[in-house]
Parts: sequence; structure tokens; C-alpha cells
Amino acid sequence: MLRLLIAIRAGAPFEVKFAECAHFRFDIVKSTPFSFPLAIIIVVTCWAGAAPPPAQAQSSPPVAASIPDASSAAPSTPGDLTQVLRIIAARSPDVLAAQAAQHQSEAQVEQARAAWFGKVDAYASSQHFNDPRLTRPITQPPTVALYPFGSDQFGYGVDFLLPLDISGQIAAEVDSARSRASGARWSADDVRLRALLQGATLYRNLQALAGQRAALDRQRESLEASERVAQIGLKVGNIARVYLLRVQAAAAEVRASLANVQGQQSKLRAQLAALMGVADFSAPTDTSGAGPSAFAANPNVTPPGVEAAQNALQASQSKVQAAQRAQYPQLVVTGGWNHNAIQWDTRPVDTWQIIVGVRLNLWSGGAQRSAIDAARAAEDEARQRLQGAEDNLRAAREGAMAQWNAQEQAYIAAESGLLAAEEGAHIEQDRFRVGLGSATELIDAEAALARARASVANALSGWWQADDALRYAYGEPPLAF
Repeated sequence: MLRLLIAIRAGAPFEVKFAECAHFRFDIVKSTPFSFPLAIIIVVTCWAGAAPPPAQAQSSPPVAASIPDASSAAPSTPGDLTQVLRIIAARSPDVLAAQAAQHQSEAQVEQARAAWFGKVDAYASSQHFNDPRLTRPITQPPTVALYPFGSDQFGYGVDFLLPLDISGQIAAEVDSARSRASGARWSADDVRLRALLQGATLYRNLQALAGQRAALDRQRESLEASERVAQIGLKVGNIARVYLLRVQAAAAEVRASLANVQGQQSKLRAQLAALMGVADFSAPTDTSGAGPSAFAANPNVTPPGVEAAQNALQASQSKVQAAQRAQYPQLVVTGGWNHNAIQWDTRPVDTWQIIVGVRLNLWSGGAQRSAIDAARAAEDEARQRLQGAEDNLRAAREGAMAQWNAQEQAYIAAESGLLAAEEGAHIEQDRFRVGLGSATELIDAEAALARARASVANALSGWWQADDALRYAYGEPPLAF
């Protein structure tokens, strides 16, 4: 881009205001006979020798690093549970809300600590009285200012207040805030673990539905193959038409079951996407070929939920102490500096003062007593919640361990049932193919095989869910995380 502005003035042949070429700017403001030739030289130089700067050299704001939007985020590995759980831990609205609450509690600790350091306020005031007032003090030796009285006064200054916490009330408030902040950190960790557990449960249910869908697909394919056999047998006369109709009806029922499973999968995917903080989750789930190994539980580890309840109790106890210490004498140091003038006099007066005082509340309408009662009630509530959390923890650990063992046995039984169902289905398929078996027996065998395959998928999913729940009871995330 080139811009040249030339103005003609009376008495000056030419005046070049400015010439701009690419990144260079030339200002020529002095009117001389050589201004116009100099401007021509600038023009020729810009056009002939100044090539357009490369794109990367142009002045432009830095491009921010590309951050994937929450609505388009998806696991980098299709169906990988580990990546799904990482996205939940980083983007779940519940987790982010808990982290914000934690930051709020940490800021409240600093707010409570700030009471130790007092405060300083600046002020300015313009006062208008109905009659003249003394504008400045009369001190020894007695002196009277030029304007000792006035109805209009203006002043400004600084006030400060420094509490001396001899009662320990501020210290108790700080201890309470610190306990709340610690509890908020444990609560955020507990919310994260619960979100991970919920995400793993949804994912395991999707795996179970994927197993059911695979079993139904294989059942449908087998029935369609039997349907073709029945059509051929109907032509040669060794299979009755009613057998063909029964096989077709069974295949249609399987297709309806597939549609139902697909609807359940869509619902679970929508719930998982909402938990992940993304628009949708369409990646296929992976398959877990084996069950989890035994979890080495450590009963001495306190999970975050119980830790949060313990900190809540400590915070309420400190709050009781703060309410009680509010009844003690409060020692405060106050003071300030004032610059006062009458009618904007050019000879103002400066005064300063320091006041050390003790304040003891004698009557507040029962407010202090009510504050202590409320704090003690909150302490009792926190104590009962802690007791409930500890009782629920024992029950959850015992139940999770029993569920883990039961799901392990269910998976072993499902595997055995699958072997038997596969053998029975193969026998009925061979008998139907040669015309010795009935369609009812074939359909029953195919349905039993599909149920056995679905049972294996459900049992494996339930076993992993039991392992995730057991780990959560001991304050651990799912194994995939």
C-alpha cells in the first residue's frame, strides 16, 4: 500500500505531508523547492525496490493456540475408556464446578486473614452548616486563624483501623476458613472420583449393550441362513411351510430387539457425552476380553468423601470458638489524618490522631447468644454427617467386595453356559439342515445361544463395574484411569 499526499501552498512550491510504503513512513513537513523531487524519489523507490513483505513478517496479532471446543471434543483413540475418563476429569461440568468452589474457599481464607491487617480508607467531604462553626482547634498558645468560623468546610484525609486480636476471634475465623478450604479440596476430589465412576459405569453399560447387539446380530445371521435352508427345503418338499414362517417370525423379532438395543445405546451415549462436556459421543467402544484382577484394598486409606466430612466438622468447631470469643473484649487501634479548610482557604490545617480503645458488648438483643447456638447446631450437624459418612463407608466397602466376588462367579457361570449353548445350537442347526429337527427347536437353540452371549457380555461389564465401585470405596479411580 502506497499513499502520497502533496499539498500546494502559497509561497511554497510543494509540501509533502507524508509518504508511506510497506512498513516505512517518511514525514516531510518542511516546504522547500526540493520537496516534490524528493517525494518522486520515494515513490519510485517504493514501487521498484520494495517487494511485498512475506506473510509471516506482516504485523498481526499472535494467533492463540488452538483449543478444542467442548462441543467437538472426542477421544483421540476411538472407544478408549482411558481417554474418555481423562476428558471427564478435565471437562465435566460437575468437576469444574467443584474446582471453582475449591478456589472460592481458598480465596475466603485470604479474606479471613486480611482482618489481621486492618484497613485504611481515604475520604473527602464537603460540609455545609446552617450557621458558622469553628473550623480548626484553638491550641496553646491561643491563636486564631484568619477565618476561625465558617458554614462551608471542605476536608480530606485518611482513616485506619487495626484490630489487636487478643480475644482470638480472628484466629478462630481463619482456622474455620482453612478447614473449609481443605474440605473443599477433598470434596472436589470426591466429585472427580464420582464423575469418573459414573463415566466408567456408562461406558461399561455401552460395552454390555455392544455385546448384546453382537449376539443378536449373530442370531439374526444364523436365522437368516436357516431361513434360506427352509426355503430350499420347502422347494424339495422335506420342510413344511409353517417352519419357514416360524423362522421368519423369529428373525423379525430379533431385528426388533436390535432396534431396542440401539435405542438404549443412543440414550447412554447422550448421557456419557453430557458427563464429558461434549456435544456427542459416537466412537465405538472397545471390548474387554478378560475380567479385572483382584484389588489390593488398603482399609487405612480414608476416601475423599470422609475427609471432606472431617474438615467440615473442624470448620464448624472453629466457628463455635469464633462465636464465643466475640463476647470477649475487643482491642482496636484507630486513627487518621485530616486536611481541613474553610471556604477553600489557602491556609488549611492538618490534624492527626491515634486512638487505642477496648470495646465490650453488653447488650445485643440476644444476637451473640443466638450466634453461638447456631454454630453449635452446625457443629452437631457436621458431626452427624461425619458419622453417617463413616457408617456408609463400611457398608459400601463390604457391599462392594461382596459384589465383586458375586460378579466374578457370574462371569464364570456365563462362560460355562455359553459353551453349552454353542454346542446345542450347532446340533440343532445340523438337524434342521438335514430335515430332522423342527423350527421350534432351532429357534429355541438360537435364542439360548444369543442369551448366553449376552449374559457373558453383561457379566463381564458387571464385573468391571463392581471393580470400579470397589476402588471408589477405597478412594481410588477406575483402573482404566
